[in-house]
Amino acid sequence: MLTILIFCGYLFFFCWLVTRLRFFTNSGISRQWLIILFLIKVAAGVAYGFFYSRPQYIEGSDSFHLFSLSCKETDWLLQNPSAFLRDFFTSGYEEKSNLFISKNSFWNDLKDNTIIKLMAVVNVFTGKRYFVDIIFFNFLFFFGPVALFKLLNHLYPGKKLWLLCSVFLIPSYVFWCSGLHKDGLIFSSISLAVYCFYLMNEGKKLRVKYAAVLLLSMAALFLLRNFLLFLLLPSLVACFLSFRFPSKKWISFIIVYGVALLLFFLFPHIDIAFNFPQYLVGKQEEFRQLAGNSAIDVPAFNTSFLSICSFLPYALDIAFLRPHLNELKGVAYYPAALENLIIVLLMIAAFIKSRKQKASSLLLALLFFSGSVLLMTGYTVTFSAAVMRYKSIVLPLLASVFVVVIKNGSIKRNQV
Repeated sequence: MLTILIFCGYLFFFCWLVTRLRFFTNSGISRQWLIILFLIKVAAGVAYGFFYSRPQYIEGSDSFHLFSLSCKETDWLLQNPSAFLRDFFTSGYEEKSNLFISKNSFWNDLKDNTIIKLMAVVNVFTGKRYFVDIIFFNFLFFFGPVALFKLLNHLYPGKKLWLLCSVFLIPSYVFWCSGLHKDGLIFSSISLAVYCFYLMNEGKKLRVKYAAVLLLSMAALFLLRNFLLFLLLPSLVACFLSFRFPSKKWISFIIVYGVALLLFFLFPHIDIAFNFPQYLVGKQEEFRQLAGNSAIDVPAFNTSFLSICSFLPYALDIAFLRPHLNELKGVAYYPAALENLIIVLLMIAAFIKSRKQKASSLLLALLFFSGSVLLMTGYTVTFSAAVMRYKSIVLPLLASVFVVVIKNGSIKRNQV
C-alpha cells in the first residue's frame, strides 16, 4: 500500500513538472498532451517491469539484475559517498582495457556501471522501489522525444500530429525505451545531441548551454553504448559541412561516409586496438553462441572486405525485415512485424517523393545515422527478439524523416 501511495505521489509530481519546465512547454505540445505522452511512457515502463517480473523471465532479466545491484550500491552511497563515486572511475582489471571488446574491459563495464550508479542515486528518493524508479527514469527519457519533436516541428510546421505519432508512439520504441534500462537514456542522448548541434549551427554562434548539453549527451552515449557515438560523429561532421556548403549536401555526406568506411578497414593496420572489422565479427559470434527460440540462421563472416560485403544482404534483411511474417512466435512479435511493413512502405513513399525535393542537412544526418545503426544491428545481432530492441532507438528518427519527406509541407526559410 505504501509503495502505491509513493508511486502515485511521484507520478502526480512529475506530471506537474513536465507542464512547468520551459523546455517542455515551449515544444509546441499542449500541456494536456505532455501529460498524456508522459503517462504512456510510464505505463509502458510498468508493463515492461511486469512482463520481465514473470517467473520465466525474471532470472534472465537485465533490468531486475541491474536494479538488484543498484540496491547494494545505494547502501554504499549512503555509507561512503566518496568511495561510491571513486569506484565508477576505477578499473578492476590489471591489464589495460580495450575500448571495443565485450569481456574483461573497464570500458565495456561502463554501460552497466553507469545505469547501476544512476539507479542507486534514484533509489535514495524511492526507497529502492523498482516501479517508482520507473517514473524518475521516464522523466529523464522524456527529454529525448520532446527534443526531437521540438526541432522537427520548428523546421517543418503543420505536421504536428504526424510527428507526434512518429516520434512518441512507435510501439517498439515505447516499450523498450520506457523500461528500467539504458535504452531510453540512449535515445535521449542521441536526440539531445542532434537538437543542440543543429541549434548551435542554425544560430551561427556557439551557445554555451547548447555546447554543454551536447558534450554531456555525447559523454552519456559513450558511457552507455560507445559504438553509437562513433556512428553518430560522421553524421554530425557531414551535417556541419553541409551547413557550410549548402549546395553540396549530398556530396558532403558521401565524402564523409566514404572516408569513414575507408578508415574502418584501414585502422586495424594502423593500430590493432582499433580493429573495427574484428569487432563486428566478435559481436556476431557472441550472439551466435547464445541460445534462444528467435535465433536467425545466417552464415558467419570474417574480417575481410569481400566477406563483409557478401554478408550485406543478410544484414539488410535483419535490419529491415526481421521478424519475418512466417516466424512470428508470440504476440510480442506482431507489432514488430507490422512496424517493419510500415517502415518499408514509408521508405518507398519517401523515396518517390524525395525526387522532387531538395536535400535537408538535418534529415540527411538522421537518415545516415539511423541507417548505420540498423546496418550495425544487422551485422551483429542474430536473434529476432534482440533485433526488435536494438532497432527501437532509431525507429523514431527514421520514421520522422520519412514522414517529413512524404508530407512535404512548408519549411522555415532559415532551414539548411
